[in-house]
Amino acid sequence: MLNLLSLHGWQYPPTSEVSISDQVIAVLSSHEVHRDFAKKIAMLRELAKIISNEAVIDTSTWLWEVLTSKVRSKNQQSVKYCLTQLLTLKGMAGDGVLSASPAVIKQQLQIFLSCLPHASILYRRQPADIDAFIQTAKNGHLSSSPSIIQAARVTDSSSSSSVFGPIRALNSVNTLLQNRELGGPVKRQLRTKVKSDFSLLKTWKGASNDVNVLAWAPDGTRFAAGATAQCDEGNMEYNRGNNLVIGDLTCNRLEEVPGHYIIRPPGRAASQRATSDNRLFMSVTAMQWFDDTLFTASYDNTVKLWRFSGNRITNHKTLPHESKVLVMARSNFQDDLLATGAQSFRLWNIMESKDAPLIIESRRDLTPSCLAWGSTHDTKHLLLAGMSEKDDGLPHACPAPSGFLTGWHVGEASIIPTPFQPNSQNIFDIKWHPTLPRFATASTVGQSQVSRGTRSVVRVYEPLKWKSQTIEFECPALDINDITFCPMNSYYVTASCTNGVTYVWDYRRRDQVLLELPHGEPLNQLDELLEREQDDVGVRMALWGDEINQFYTGASDGIVKQWNILRSQEDALTKNVFGIEEEIMCGAFSSDKSNLLIGDAGGGIHILSTSSSSPREGRDPNEDERKMQFRHAAQPPCDDHASDSESGLLAARKLLNSGKLKRHPVFGVGQGPHYDGPFAGWARPGNPYQPHLASLEPDVKMRQLDGPAPKDRIGLDEESRQLVEAHIQLARIRNQRRNEYKRKRAVDVIDLCSDEEDNRGPERRAQSRHIYIGDFMGIANLQCEVIDLTGDTDTDSEENASTARARSPCSKFPKMDSLLETLEAGLEEDFWWPDSGQVNPNFPQEEA
Repeated sequence: MLNLLSLHGWQYPPTSEVSISDQVIAVLSSHEVHRDFAKKIAMLRELAKIISNEAVIDTSTWLWEVLTSKVRSKNQQSVKYCLTQLLTLKGMAGDGVLSASPAVIKQQLQIFLSCLPHASILYRRQPADIDAFIQTAKNGHLSSSPSIIQAARVTDSSSSSSVFGPIRALNSVNTLLQNRELGGPVKRQLRTKVKSDFSLLKTWKGASNDVNVLAWAPDGTRFAAGATAQCDEGNMEYNRGNNLVIGDLTCNRLEEVPGHYIIRPPGRAASQRATSDNRLFMSVTAMQWFDDTLFTASYDNTVKLWRFSGNRITNHKTLPHESKVLVMARSNFQDDLLATGAQSFRLWNIMESKDAPLIIESRRDLTPSCLAWGSTHDTKHLLLAGMSEKDDGLPHACPAPSGFLTGWHVGEASIIPTPFQPNSQNIFDIKWHPTLPRFATASTVGQSQVSRGTRSVVRVYEPLKWKSQTIEFECPALDINDITFCPMNSYYVTASCTNGVTYVWDYRRRDQVLLELPHGEPLNQLDELLEREQDDVGVRMALWGDEINQFYTGASDGIVKQWNILRSQEDALTKNVFGIEEEIMCGAFSSDKSNLLIGDAGGGIHILSTSSSSPREGRDPNEDERKMQFRHAAQPPCDDHASDSESGLLAARKLLNSGKLKRHPVFGVGQGPHYDGPFAGWARPGNPYQPHLASLEPDVKMRQLDGPAPKDRIGLDEESRQLVEAHIQLARIRNQRRNEYKRKRAVDVIDLCSDEEDNRGPERRAQSRHIYIGDFMGIANLQCEVIDLTGDTDTDSEENASTARARSPCSKFPKMDSLLETLEAGLEEDFWWPDSGQVNPNFPQEEA
């Protein structure tokens, strides 16, 4: 290294009595080394390699000829490029002219030639390694006593004098067991030896869709898997069960738990009614297992608690929500505290089934993305929440840039908001350190000042000391799935991203990525117009084993990989542990790290184990032995599908009888005196949490159907007035009751003047009706029937078409004619429904 510093004009004194390490420290402390120093060494190594392959005799002359003449071979082009970069000559492409004198160039070439042997020694060192050495030397941390580290291969020699005898003894399971009996500290070595290899133990396929959440029971014998479901309106015919399954390794059985579903909406096609279950299964979004209770959250607007008694699984409790439950987290220290995120965040007292809202400072329209309780005794009262900007339902190539980070201190008597800064970014993930009072967030960049090429950031907070970030790691990936702290060494942080790479940072060198752990190409076809990280799920599994050299990742290439983050970039991959032909979506270790549960995008569940061999035969299980027995849940009694409409009528009558809704004689059903929501918050400015207390906006209020005549409403222009009048007329047409005023003839009447013996009712005489339609804009009762009882034929009822047109209400308003005709034509098939952004869909389930 001292000889290579001659590139900066410093000459190494060979007779100096100062130690080499101290000389390096002194030189690097007093001289400013250019930031491209490591790159120059790499180019010198490339030059030395090419010169050796070319078998050049006069190196100096050959380099000068290559630099000043036209080159043809590929090696000569590489040499010319390296020399140009080393000499910092600009515009040296092709047959360009040197920007310095020949004497200066030749002098520099001699310096480069003298450095070639020293640069070749560093052929295993990357530029990052050299930069790290220079930084360490500048800080004065080099050892004064020289040392040599050599790697040697362990042989099978049994000589007791071998220096590798202790290593072989350490790797012997019997020796470890003996040392444990003697009281030696061998727990970690024994666990590493026994759990060194995973192999496939059990596998099953048949979940409703992608398996995206997993959980193990504390004893490691039971597990649960939750899957997504095709529950949107366009894919209901593909909806199926098995969105929640629970397995038991002791009896090799999987069982369907059909707890998260809703009744399919009415109006399905006949083919769907004949082939589909009456239940519409909803996606399971989160799950946690504590003691003997399993918590599951779902799109069916509920969180359910499941208890286990023997082989029976029962729904212990259901916590209803106002909308789809997106995230959930139970306190790690207080059994009765559960936080959930749906349309808003809520804190539940599980024992009493009561909840309280968690207030956030942001008034933007946000969606919960993550929840996390403190993991240590000092942070057990801290609850963190991340949010992202609400999706508008349209496809986007990039994640929304905005979001919110907040927290609460949950005490025994109060809930105090705890803000953090910065907090306005889209939060992808939040993770607490397992043993230290710190947490990390993965988010978009936001307004931070970052380096070029940075597209997301990982920020570390220490909430007991500061409310702002303490460390920020810059990530080149667009979107981050998961972040982790290394439990064995608190210096390391990882981020697994949608581009198929996991990035590793070291606290001690926070300005750059320590390692990039890549996966292969995704199994599914991606959109050619998008980058991989915009269309791929990337790395969805990131787990730590018992040792720092046991970091496991699983991604869209269907491979589970094991990494050793203490190695260099080239050697970090230890092995490929497991591979399937489906994208890996999630993974979870059992409590003792002996079993690894994996969920894939094809609805499959796979269990890897370190003890997968058959205890009776001492061999790996075959394909039949890997299968798990599956037990379907009992099918509920199938109700008559005609009851769909009846249930709607029943709910309508219930709302009318309760006074929540009332029927207007002209405008139909609307809000009643006891109406309690939902309210159109977009039309009522003011407090968004109490929209019923705010008045309608003036523009909206003027357009209401009920009220003064449109012509008397101040502020309506002519077009708006005609539109309101047309809607009023349409409402009258919709809600008028046919034959309401028609006189009805009694059938069961005994005619005392008749000589007939039978009991037939009298024949109906043809009647002629003359209908007068009044001014439809001035009166509420549009029609007044005059029934002619003297008519004997139907001829009197025929009316001239031109006369009818003359009486048409639109004759007074020619501009409304086409609009009203369009509205009336729509009555044949009325598919009207307001925009989804203007409707609160959270009606009670029984009234849906």
